[in-house]
Amino acid sequence: MPIVKIVTAAALLIAFGATVRAASLTIEQSGQHFSDRSATISHGDSLTFSNADDVSHNIIVVDEAEHESDLGLQKPGEKLTFEFDRAGRFKIRCNIHPGMKMNVTVK
Repeated sequence: MPIVKIVTAAALLIAFGATVRAASLTIEQSGQHFSDRSATISHGDSLTFSNADDVSHNIIVVDEAEHESDLGLQKPGEKLTFEFDRAGRFKIRCNIHPGMKMNVTVK
């Protein structure tokens, strides 16, 4: 019987226009490093990169097929957000500072 309750609750949420919000995880950039070396998130979630350094960064998101998404120049104090619209494994890099690396798994 519990599955019937879950299906009924889901149907009610859809019927009344409820929306499920995606999550956002903030990654700090300090000392020319990301605060996390890896992260696991869900499809539709986003990462926000917050530059606490006194230098600019240039964040690149690389998917499994080696396609790059360039988030552009990020000045000190700025935040950039990238939404992951599909599952997979991604590499995050700074095009200016090659030591800045991070891996993201999207489920």
